[in-house]
Amino acid sequence: MASRIIHLAITNGLIKNYQFKDANRLKFGAILPDVYAAGKSTADSHFKIGVCGNNKRTYDFTRFKALFSDLMKNDDLYLGYYLHLVQDILFRHYVYDEYHWNPTVPGNVERLHRDYSIINSYVIKKYGLLDDVEIPEDFEQEPINAAFSFEAFRFMQEMKADFKPVAEEDVFFFTRKMADEFIRRAVSFCMEELQAIYSDAETMDEYRYAWKNIPRVLLKTTLNTRELGGYRIQGEKVYTRFNALIRSDIQKYPSEEDLDFLRRNNITTIIDMRGSQDVLRAPSGFAGAVGFEYHNVPIDEGSGVPESVEAVPDSYLAIATARNMPEVFRLIATSKTGVMFNCTAGKDRTGVVSALILWLCGVGKEDILFDYMLTKECNRERFELIHKNYPGIDMSIVIPNEGYMGRFLDLIEQQYGSVQGYFTAIGITEKEQRAIRSKLADDTG
Repeated sequence: MASRIIHLAITNGLIKNYQFKDANRLKFGAILPDVYAAGKSTADSHFKIGVCGNNKRTYDFTRFKALFSDLMKNDDLYLGYYLHLVQDILFRHYVYDEYHWNPTVPGNVERLHRDYSIINSYVIKKYGLLDDVEIPEDFEQEPINAAFSFEAFRFMQEMKADFKPVAEEDVFFFTRKMADEFIRRAVSFCMEELQAIYSDAETMDEYRYAWKNIPRVLLKTTLNTRELGGYRIQGEKVYTRFNALIRSDIQKYPSEEDLDFLRRNNITTIIDMRGSQDVLRAPSGFAGAVGFEYHNVPIDEGSGVPESVEAVPDSYLAIATARNMPEVFRLIATSKTGVMFNCTAGKDRTGVVSALILWLCGVGKEDILFDYMLTKECNRERFELIHKNYPGIDMSIVIPNEGYMGRFLDLIEQQYGSVQGYFTAIGITEKEQRAIRSKLADDTG
């Protein structure tokens, strides 16, 4: 994400402040994640993974450390590689969150890379960089090559172009001042990481620094079908499982591609929480579909629009305590396959069930709110249609708001003491609660 020249400038700053064993191996490691073979990408070499239902991205430091932890402490090449990943996460937050750079605007990625080439000469001169990085002897035998394939010689030839001056012109976005500010911050942060590495303390948490992705909708024929996998269990470095529980909106006409996707991932138990009249008017495409077990468990609570914004959390509590809600959870607990559950918009009834299951599995409230609020983005087209067809409806009641779900979670705690207390109160036994947890994550209760 950051340019290789900026990575080298940060590395030079570290060398001035820390005693390394081999400066060349450190510098080579600091650019190595940007070296990849034909047919591969930097996503591979950066250990990129999806979390939070694949709606956020991060770098898998846990896997990198599992493979190379000992080498990080004893070999500067692997230390430089790790610090490159740290710097790239910092850079993402710097340009995305602080400066609101938008890579989805056509041409913006190319413009940013052009900015890099324009300011390279400035960075090279200010930070005393030399075109002196060499490929270590017998690099092909390094353990890192077992993880990825690198075309190091080609990359090193390309990097020489970074040291050639280009014509002066105005930058589009990334200025000299921004480069200096980021390099200073990155050197300081990496110094702290070095101290943590060598003292066996906590290093950068990849989950905390994950960045948001465009919402991932799993089916082609729905707007709001999403994963409950990839959320971290609080106090653990483990995540909820993918392809176990899927939340969705109405599925009237699933395509063959959608059906094949679900069958291939063994997500074949369908729980439709729409009322019987809604199901009659718009039958589910999974009722009678080959290879699927379809259940209609009507949750009439939540099918209408609450009277006011203040009434939304109470309406969620009514959903949670609906007469048929225990059947929904028992079906999830006893299903031998992955489960997809839905209502109409995948917002209220589906949102309540998703929140309660994630909470039961030990996922934090911040992540529960994140999952809930994705519906605001996924259902944008649906909300616009509602506003057009029913102009008298207060859309602030309809559109998700963090406060609605946050207040609902508070109500559960106030009335039941805990999420486990809620499940017990509605008749879900401890054994069934364990089965629900085991469905999505290793049982932590």
